[in-house]
Amino acid sequence: MTRVLPIALTLSLLAACSHHIQFIGTADGTTITGTHNLWRQTIEVTLPSGARLDGPYQTLTTDSIGERSLFFGANLTELLGAHMSGRFHGYARLTGQDDQVLEIVFALEWSGRGYGVARTSTGPEYRVMF
Repeated sequence: MTRVLPIALTLSLLAACSHHIQFIGTADGTTITGTHNLWRQTIEVTLPSGARLDGPYQTLTTDSIGERSLFFGANLTELLGAHMSGRFHGYARLTGQDDQVLEIVFALEWSGRGYGVARTSTGPEYRVMF
């Protein structure tokens, strides 16, 4: 019985590390949801087409936004805003079985809340709320 409580507490903390993400289409307001896991640093989303995309996220650097990125040449200060201090700046490249790609640049607070911008390889762009 004494082992059950620590195990239950650990499992609840790990579960609490997953948060919902809301993607809002910039062209038509289409809303989709996904999840991000702070513990594993991963993001998963299912697009309106039914395509399931997932992948890890990492600290946003100039190397993240290389020539193969959908954000190559973008002004990140313009996309995320000038007031980004005190936040984790991240980049994610999610892929699916059909070679579709969704990239996200974002700013997160320590609590896992934040915002960002996402682009797909098929064209749609989204505002992202963590």
